[in-house]
Amino acid sequence: MESINSRGNSNLSEVILTDRHYINKIEQLKGFMNYIENSPRPPRQNFFMLIRPRGFGLSLANEAIEAIYSRDEVLLDNIDIKSANGLNIDNLGHYCVLHFSFSKVKATTYNEIVKVLYDALQSLIWEHHVKIKTDTGKDLRMQMLQLIKEITDREQKQLVVLFDNYDVPIMLMSRLENDQERQNCLSLYFEMLNAFRQAGDRVKFCLLTGHIKFSLSSNISEGLPHVIDLSFNDISAALTGFSIDEIKQTYGEDLARIAPQQGITVAEYLDCLEKCYGGYVFSDKQNKVLCPYSVTRALDNDGELYAYNADNNYTFLQAALAKEKPDLSWLIEKDGQDQLLLEEVSINPEGKEFGPLLVQQGIFSINKVTYADREHSLSWRYRYGFANVEMRRIFQILTGISHPSLRDLPINTRVFDAGEEEYLIKADPSTSNT
Repeated sequence: MESINSRGNSNLSEVILTDRHYINKIEQLKGFMNYIENSPRPPRQNFFMLIRPRGFGLSLANEAIEAIYSRDEVLLDNIDIKSANGLNIDNLGHYCVLHFSFSKVKATTYNEIVKVLYDALQSLIWEHHVKIKTDTGKDLRMQMLQLIKEITDREQKQLVVLFDNYDVPIMLMSRLENDQERQNCLSLYFEMLNAFRQAGDRVKFCLLTGHIKFSLSSNISEGLPHVIDLSFNDISAALTGFSIDEIKQTYGEDLARIAPQQGITVAEYLDCLEKCYGGYVFSDKQNKVLCPYSVTRALDNDGELYAYNADNNYTFLQAALAKEKPDLSWLIEKDGQDQLLLEEVSINPEGKEFGPLLVQQGIFSINKVTYADREHSLSWRYRYGFANVEMRRIFQILTGISHPSLRDLPINTRVFDAGEEEYLIKADPSTSNT
């Protein structure tokens, strides 16, 4: 088991302090932060959530938020240099930041998962030089409240709390076979989160980011009765993901070099990128974006198109699909669906829960929005389909339609399903009924 490290997934410095290309999202990020800081909300409802598919840079966004709120001079100076109009953060607050990162946590038993949560607390105690000691025999929520009090009293500032990959502990808990142990772990985690709500004005807000929207309360824990989900809000629609125009402006030299090597024009190659890695929609305005991870991997490999995201860990989704073998005929290319991205998923998904799960994981995306503008109401209905070629391939691998080595087959820039039939998994004739 690996102990948690609050900086476990840090790579913002590598991106900012080197000559690597990156698309500057600082203005969108500032707008997002300003919205969370100042948007009206009921008292004690200080939790926000942002769900994105893998490869959309949520860890980088969390680190940038931390750098801005804590006024990290080295990173901010370099961001300022790379910002077209400079970096003005005068209208954003200056807060202490507690940054949890669960991205690299591994645990398989009840005791290991409990240790992960207590280690998260201990890591922040060390980082912020607070003279308290964790005790696994005592209430984790109360110890977290003590940490909050110690930091805010000493610094005379409010706290901003960031949970990167907040959903990983819940996925680990879902694998516990003993139901009572699973419920106890969930309750411990939910009560730990609840500490930041119960801390009142000491905590400005908490932001939970991850890839799956789980319920955050249970029968034995109040947890978080209300979380404001910004996953399909206009304020976050352009925060992560690349538009075609951004790719053209930022990677112009790369595109001019790569496209001829692929035997096509720059415009044709951009169309390939869109079909392979685009199609993601995160607001009713239907502004489509591409997956940053997959796009940059392709450009870093002389333009070769693969299902790069297939290298990521879809263990929870794969296990759920294998267990349930859901009928998805109600979902694919059917008009009149609800806004699935915002629906919660249980730790044992069943039936129509697979709709939001597959949308949150990026397999499916919105390809049509229908507006109904009536005299006293305005409603939206949606149609979902595979987001792109990459996600269609990943779905085939996860569901056993195609062999995992399909991800190693480059995507043809003109015939996007070329060669896929060779990777279909066919039933063994010797085991079929005669």
